[in-house]
Amino acid sequence: MNPQIKFLARKQELFAKIRELVSKEGYSNLTVRDICSNLGISTGTFYHYFPEKGDIAWILFSDIDNYFNEVATNKLTDYEPDNLVTFCIEYGNYIVGNGVETCRYISIAPFNKNNHAYLDEGRAIFKILLHIIERGEAKGQFKLNDTPLEITRMIMVLIRGYSSDWAKRNGSYDIVEKLKFFIQLFLMTLVN
Repeated sequence: MNPQIKFLARKQELFAKIRELVSKEGYSNLTVRDICSNLGISTGTFYHYFPEKGDIAWILFSDIDNYFNEVATNKLTDYEPDNLVTFCIEYGNYIVGNGVETCRYISIAPFNKNNHAYLDEGRAIFKILLHIIERGEAKGQFKLNDTPLEITRMIMVLIRGYSSDWAKRNGSYDIVEKLKFFIQLFLMTLVN
């Protein structure tokens, strides 16, 4: 097997286990030593795949991009208002699937670290939402009072705010339903 493919496969395998630990224990409660002990690996092995603990944050952010590329986009149709609802539901599904602790960490992660911009508008999740808004405007399904870029920024701020609040409240409410309700209200400003 190609060494690079083998490296990436092992890194993904380790990350899946680390994500489970973060979900159970919380990111800030875990040390590299704890991670290594739970995974049965040496600290040298950990640092071989993750040069620093903070690299796990970038993988968590990349994971949501992968989810939207691989899962959420397959649920989109030609009707952009429905796609906007689907986008928010899938965001909520992703958040619930990864748990309160992971969401809590993502909510407090630094915006930039190691040349990674977590809130970068070039990320897949942002681009997918922007394309929904742009297509909706082009098809006449949305009437925008602002640019598609500004509308996309606004929606991202609001759904990130909901996910942060949900984590702060220990997942005490149905975030999927809250996001669905929010976006249906928001759609009233875009449709008609």
